[in-house]
Amino acid sequence: MRRVLFLFLLIVLGGARSADAQVLGYAIAGPAGFSGFFGSNAAGGQAAAGAEVLLGSRAGVGGEFGVMVNSSSAMWVTSVNGVLHVLPGTRGHGTSPFVTGGYTRLSSGDGTFDAWNAGAGIDIWPKDRIGIRIEFRDQIRTDSRGNVHYWTMRVGVAVR
Repeated sequence: MRRVLFLFLLIVLGGARSADAQVLGYAIAGPAGFSGFFGSNAAGGQAAAGAEVLLGSRAGVGGEFGVMVNSSSAMWVTSVNGVLHVLPGTRGHGTSPFVTGGYTRLSSGDGTFDAWNAGAGIDIWPKDRIGIRIEFRDQIRTDSRGNVHYWTMRVGVAVR
């Protein structure tokens, strides 16, 4: 599965050479928690870094790698997503709200799990190339015992 994801990102990044493609990178962190069939905990945090390749400054694909922690464990979080920026965040629009969703791979000492994710947020561009990203994201792991939600509210820096 990792080879397929790597090949997918390689193809997308290779196709992003056109003049209307834009690469946006970000580093983000904030409080996180989980809830599901085995309980809940809101005393954690997540930090991540990622990038998006946008065509026409609006729609594209992205990838992210990070870690989610609480007082007793840590879990690696890797995602590949589609993203749609409702407004492109150009000089005329200092903000760029977005929605995102895709595949997530969660890895911890308890094993490795497949999940899907959905999120929404906004990029605020006070400068032409440096901005602020605010986002809520939920990674949903389906399980025969019930779904588990790994959620996070994050704030960080975005660059383009």
